[in-house]
Amino acid sequence: MELIKTLIVEYERNELMEKLLEDFRDMINFSIERGLKYGYSLKKLHENCYKELKKRYDYHTMIYIQAYRFAQSIIRSWKSNNGKEKPIARKKLIRLKNVFKLDLKNNQVIINYKPRQKIFLKLRLSDYHKQQIKNAKEVAEILVNEKHVFIPLTYEIDLTKPDKFVAIDVNENNIAFVSSDGKAGKIETGVKELKVGYSEKRRKINRIRNKRKRKELLKKYSGREQNRTKDTLHKVSKFIAENFKGYGVIMEDLKLLRRTANRKVKKLNRYNHKIQKVSVNSDFMKFRLNAFPFRMIQFYIQYKSLFSGSPVYFLNPKNTSKICFRCGGTINASEKFCKNCGLDRDINACLNLLKMWGLPPPESLFNAKMTLPLTIKYEDKAKDLSRRGNGGNHRRVQI
Repeated sequence: MELIKTLIVEYERNELMEKLLEDFRDMINFSIERGLKYGYSLKKLHENCYKELKKRYDYHTMIYIQAYRFAQSIIRSWKSNNGKEKPIARKKLIRLKNVFKLDLKNNQVIINYKPRQKIFLKLRLSDYHKQQIKNAKEVAEILVNEKHVFIPLTYEIDLTKPDKFVAIDVNENNIAFVSSDGKAGKIETGVKELKVGYSEKRRKINRIRNKRKRKELLKKYSGREQNRTKDTLHKVSKFIAENFKGYGVIMEDLKLLRRTANRKVKKLNRYNHKIQKVSVNSDFMKFRLNAFPFRMIQFYIQYKSLFSGSPVYFLNPKNTSKICFRCGGTINASEKFCKNCGLDRDINACLNLLKMWGLPPPESLFNAKMTLPLTIKYEDKAKDLSRRGNGGNHRRVQI
């Protein structure tokens, strides 16, 4: 199976590149005008744009072709969205194919932008970037904007059917996992507390009367919240991908979670005494469920697992946490453990996922009266996952 991974690399400022970006944007806008007037199929665009672009500019032939291909995609998007205003390219970026070469020795990309003339873009490549490029099967067409070079890499990954599987249950407070060979645990991410904490900060900032100061603070803390969330999720997903390399990964399909969180039913509104649609969940609960990055966590786990050679499967999450795997009883939403046998609610969801996949239960877990997994210290070479950086709070990884 072929997988594509994109590296985002900064490059040093280059005047020739800036001029090429400006001209390429003008080429796109010219091609858009011709496409709207004469038709935007590649054949029509080639007939009406190629010769004119060649008269106006002195660039490599492939650059003209890429310009009206870009224009075609913009027109198609504008048409599908029923756009009213005339489409126009505003951003400075260029897509390059068959006119560049990556020089890892000198940390640069060489672009043949004119006959017998080249642009040497000095890249800020790390050892990680170089290793990824060397391991890739091929490098597809690159994208260059004013600051970065986007390098898509194609990898050949062997995803043969695995012998062992691990079920992963994503929750607000933690990520639980159970494997078919008896490994079980929880990773306490702290993302819920982080989201609620930054929400309170935004509420306080919105009371500030100074509009400029309020805008600056909101931008500052929004970026900080996003960075801390991504940092945590990357570390958690890396931990799972490395510890379950070669396992089949089973997760719940949470695509409709937002719709469930915002669900409304017809009933009596106690404030105006009318029968109308009222939200099932409270405003605070809707905020929590809508703000929590369930799909982002699953996406990080999915792509890192795939690159580790672990296929990923998604199953229907209905009643996975509600019905006890061990005794068959019902676990209410407010309960953390089964009141009959003491099985942990999150571990129970993972066991039910394994059962749905047709796997026998891990005997070491089924026979034991497990309430909570043991706690161990998580160690990371770069930075400890448990470090919060604010107030001395810590996250835990439980195995």
